[in-house]
Amino acid sequence: MSKYYSKIRVQYSDGEPARGIKVSLSIDGFLSGGVVKGYTNNSGDVIIGHESTGTADIIINGRSRGNLKAPGETVVFI
Repeated sequence: MSKYYSKIRVQYSDGEPARGIKVSLSIDGFLSGGVVKGYTNNSGDVIIGHESTGTADIIINGRSRGNLKAPGETVVFI
């Protein structure tokens, strides 16, 4: 089990949920950072477990889409 969790909702510009999209979080940190990933469900949500806190770069299908203070929640439009 992970120590922390962050929730990201991915939606298309028209508001429709983006299903089955790969979402990665690249979390800052010298020893505790790293990259964790997951895939959106039918509602466009993904809950990603991670072991560290801090600023996380949100990467969707290989492209940076903003930042998140992890743990936390956000909505990303693609």
